Amino acid sequence: MGELVQGSGTAKTSVLIASLALVGAIAVPVAADGVTARGPDGASGMLGLPPLSQADRYVLAPSSRTVRPVTVAESSEVNHDYVTASSAASEDAAHGLDVGTSDTATVGGLKVRRAGVGVAGGHFSYQLRVPAHRAFDLRVEEAGSAGARYEVLVDGQVVHTRTMALYAAQGRPIGATHYSVRVPARAVSSPTVEVTFRNLENPGDGARIAGVWASSTRTAAAEPGYGGSARNPRGAAGRGETHLDAGFFAKPYVIYDFGQEVGGTISLNASDVEGAPRLGLAFSESDTYMTSVSDYSQDPSGVATETHYFALDKDGPVEDEVIRGGFRYLMVFLDSPGSATLSDLELTFTADPTNPDLDDYKGAFLSSDRELNELWYAGAYTAQMSTIASDTGRPYPATPGPVRNDQLVAQGEAFLSDGAKRDRYDWGGDNVVSNTVAYLTTGASEPAKNAVEWFAAHPSADGQIPGVYLPEPAGFTYNWGEYASWWMQNYWTHYLYTGDKTFLSRWFDALKGNVAWAEKNVDDDGLWDVPGSASGHWGYGQAGKETYNNLVYVKGLRSAVSAAQELGEDDLAATWTAAADRTAKAVADTLWDDEAGAFRTIAGSKAHPLDANALAIVTGVATREQTQRILEFFEAKLATPHGERGVDTTEGNAVPDYISPFVASHELAAYAEAGDAEGALSVLRRTWGHMLDGPDSTKTFWETVSPDGGLGLGAYTSQSHGWAAAPTNFLTQEVLGVTPTEAGFREFEVAPTPVDGLSWAQGAVPTPHGTITTAWRTDKRGLRVAVEAPDGTTYAVRLPGAAGSEVTVDGRAVQARSDDGALVVEGLTGDSTLTVTRSGR
Repeated sequence: MGELVQGSGTAKTSVLIASLALVGAIAVPVAADGVTARGPDGASGMLGLPPLSQADRYVLAPSSRTVRPVTVAESSEVNHDYVTASSAASEDAAHGLDVGTSDTATVGGLKVRRAGVGVAGGHFSYQLRVPAHRAFDLRVEEAGSAGARYEVLVDGQVVHTRTMALYAAQGRPIGATHYSVRVPARAVSSPTVEVTFRNLENPGDGARIAGVWASSTRTAAAEPGYGGSARNPRGAAGRGETHLDAGFFAKPYVIYDFGQEVGGTISLNASDVEGAPRLGLAFSESDTYMTSVSDYSQDPSGVATETHYFALDKDGPVEDEVIRGGFRYLMVFLDSPGSATLSDLELTFTADPTNPDLDDYKGAFLSSDRELNELWYAGAYTAQMSTIASDTGRPYPATPGPVRNDQLVAQGEAFLSDGAKRDRYDWGGDNVVSNTVAYLTTGASEPAKNAVEWFAAHPSADGQIPGVYLPEPAGFTYNWGEYASWWMQNYWTHYLYTGDKTFLSRWFDALKGNVAWAEKNVDDDGLWDVPGSASGHWGYGQAGKETYNNLVYVKGLRSAVSAAQELGEDDLAATWTAAADRTAKAVADTLWDDEAGAFRTIAGSKAHPLDANALAIVTGVATREQTQRILEFFEAKLATPHGERGVDTTEGNAVPDYISPFVASHELAAYAEAGDAEGALSVLRRTWGHMLDGPDSTKTFWETVSPDGGLGLGAYTSQSHGWAAAPTNFLTQEVLGVTPTEAGFREFEVAPTPVDGLSWAQGAVPTPHGTITTAWRTDKRGLRVAVEAPDGTTYAVRLPGAAGSEVTVDGRAVQARSDDGALVVEGLTGDSTLTVTRSGR
């Protein structure tokens, strides 16, 4: 979210003063999680706060590239029976299929038996072996649905009513999902039961079943040669052993939980192999989509075989050479008759491949609010998971057969891709957020540089910067005009954070060519008329004089102006300034809807999108009055418990109606620019807090969120997606308030944001000159700020304060410059402690 560093920093002053007035005294700083001001060794941090090292507890990155699961989520200790729709022998000969009204179909790559789409009362049945007069569990894998409704019966008794409300936008297949039913002993009168799937009156898609397990624990063993077992399921993940044994109609499994998002290659050892069983490794980021066919990691969905299979015909190591970039859950199972003892199950972690110290961050954040701390580190880890080796991208398009992760998709050793699981490509818009996260956390700039330069070196014949690179033969793709504009900001932000002037000079001609391409498409009215060939957006496609694209272009032009000024190209800077002002004015004059209190998607549209309206505030196109009305519009028309929807109506509109963390990053910036710190924190907690605490949490941030808080693109959703990592940037740049004002932090500003309920915050910011460490805390008199700055840097501190407030630096009163209601102390170097005391104290 590099855009935050370019705000004026003044509009928020009055709100910050009001916020500061609400904060009460604190006698001893105590974090929400009970951390006191002194650590175990008695040491304290800046301003008497907890040592910043206590933030290490929130780091999610592993300390070693060898990672093991933390627990077993589920297993089939005794697998009495298994039936699958993918095998006629399994259904008919072995399980007495009563076909009823059913047929078979392939849905999203999954072979299922359907009771009948829209057929009320549609049904089919299987005969399954179970332990007589004992309770057992049915595990059902099915094709996901936005509204399937049916019953599960055992020997005519209803044991479960299934009503699904899963979600996948943009026509994506939802993917395979699962559920379990505990069948009580009273429903089991014999060793064979009839399991029926029967549609309800309004069934929607109805029952679409791929496979059914009958399993139990603490009961008699499975029928010899028929069922199977998974003995000591925890063993393989530790120092013990797990034994899987599969009869002809069994699929014994163990689902391991790594506790959070991980990625890499799996290895294990197989011994005591009997027969020639096939071992399956299935992966999922979410429990919802953890099935034996895995969730989706390739595009198009449902084409490639996502689960990795291995023939076990002898004892020895099993080395999976295919990287699975992002997952939390691993299902290990036998898919054919035989048995094996498994041990030494582990993951070789492959994300952030050039970093020798995965968990040794150069940046840090710690505050009195546990949730904010967790959000900062979750964002850091999300970007870290998206940092991958440049030759480990996904093929495109997906083809039938096993998945692969072996495509060259960027330059250098590593780059910042869009997501860990998929797409694993270089997308220019995603880098707007993730590149800055990398600068502020691991401090590594090379992967971000590789992502920016890869595009800079390959403009189109007319100068346009590509939006994405797809593996050959597709190559560089120029369908995304939005991302061509975002590249201009990524280019400038890299220089601003690194001070790499060689980089700035080297790619300035690419910048000029990109602006020239865009200017050819600016109409006489000043609006950028995006051609259909470049209509791609972050989540939709729309050409023409569209509000959001025009504002992205305005923002990109202002970054271009900064670059031109830095290189002494004053005439060009003036030309680009005039172009930015021209287009900004055209948007303001023609695309505002006064009745709605928001900007339209495009002229004549009844839709009012979050993306355009957030950027109208960030770019200053919205007036103060319009800004207030837009924020009211967000709350009245777009707000949900899980964040703001993308648009207020789907009628005649292309903008997707789900929650986009990428667009929410612009929304955070808008609240910051408007000075509404409380509004920003509300967005932070609703959109991103839900991802950490909800049922599908990976401790990383998702690509999309559905309106009801689920995964916005079903099993296709990337749950560790770099464009969603904005909380890290926001907390450093706005709550700590540290931003560069000259390249490479040669000069920087500290403008802390005290908000109600947050009594202190501190952190570290890596720079080319060394680490900036800063902290602030409030007490009954006012605000104290401490800064430790590296040699060779100069900084200003912007303090909330009104006329009459006293400002001191290291205990000495100073005359602070008044700037739009803030008090600014400039020209500071080295270590300083500042206080601002409210007037009247």
